[in-house]
Amino acid sequence: MNNTQINAYVDSYMANFTPYKGGEWCYEDGILMTAIYDMYKVSGVQKYYDFVMNYFDGIIGEDGSILRKRNESYNIDNICPGIALMKLYRDNPLPKFKKCMDYLYDQLMKHPRTKENSFWHKEIYTNQVWMDGIYMGQVFYAMYAKEFGTAGIVEDIDHQLHVADKRLWAPEKNLYMHAYDEAKVMQWADPETGRSPHCWSRACGWVLMAMVDVYEEIGLDICKEILVKEVNSLKPYVTSGMLYQVVEEENKEPNYKETSGSAMMAYALFKAKRIGMLDEYNLGMKVFDTIMAEEFDGTNLNGICRVAGLDNKKRDGSFEYYMSEDISSNEVKGVAPFIMAYSEIYG
Repeated sequence: MNNTQINAYVDSYMANFTPYKGGEWCYEDGILMTAIYDMYKVSGVQKYYDFVMNYFDGIIGEDGSILRKRNESYNIDNICPGIALMKLYRDNPLPKFKKCMDYLYDQLMKHPRTKENSFWHKEIYTNQVWMDGIYMGQVFYAMYAKEFGTAGIVEDIDHQLHVADKRLWAPEKNLYMHAYDEAKVMQWADPETGRSPHCWSRACGWVLMAMVDVYEEIGLDICKEILVKEVNSLKPYVTSGMLYQVVEEENKEPNYKETSGSAMMAYALFKAKRIGMLDEYNLGMKVFDTIMAEEFDGTNLNGICRVAGLDNKKRDGSFEYYMSEDISSNEVKGVAPFIMAYSEIYG
């Protein structure tokens, strides 16, 4: 592993940073801020702190309001930047940061839920729970509970993770599926289980990261249970060193090794070892080393699925759909977990 090369890549990425959605509050910028702040915490290098501080200081008003935010109601993705903000707040407890986090918490308190009391992915995705959303909402929720001690949060997170484990796990495949629809009306939903038909690499990655991050904050047993279960289920699919875009169809053309989900897996395995959840560090190094050898050339991080979802006629959860989405280089949803994984090694 070439530390100098990775450090230079991170510096270049920061220097060329353009906010993902024209400067609006979004999870894409949020995960990058988390990654860069992780670099600061392990290195102590001031430029990393300054990068994150400048971002949040510029987008949050003195009253805690988010100055550039879409008028989207109850989108679980929009909670995600609170993860990096909480990390920053713990080192620099500005009142406006606390007010902003209180606003995010209030949004979660009002967020629509399934009949089983789990957060919907978005208000426009009624009755749906996606693996992606487990990271987006539950990590900040757990951090808020640890920091401010609001009653009932830990029990709520524990309940929602148990429901997710029950509803997203497909025993016939021994894998977690991307999403489920409680109402079983979406075109991708199995009429009996409500589950989508495939295991998507980045969805796996989001959950793996969520389990180690939530566990670090509040130590729930269910986090360890899901982590161990998911890692064991994915082991047969990383013999090549990385997860494929559609995990269980690794030998089907034109499937490909996908960087973002693989980097998320590496990060989760490194951190799981550090915090005493699971010792699969060597598997994490195998995944990270494969990314370095096959997808990173010092200038570009390649093989990243740009986006994938389950909300319209085209995005129907089929193998063909996942293959139709663009494969990108230097896309933040791959870059951020790559940096996060590197920070775990760096530290």
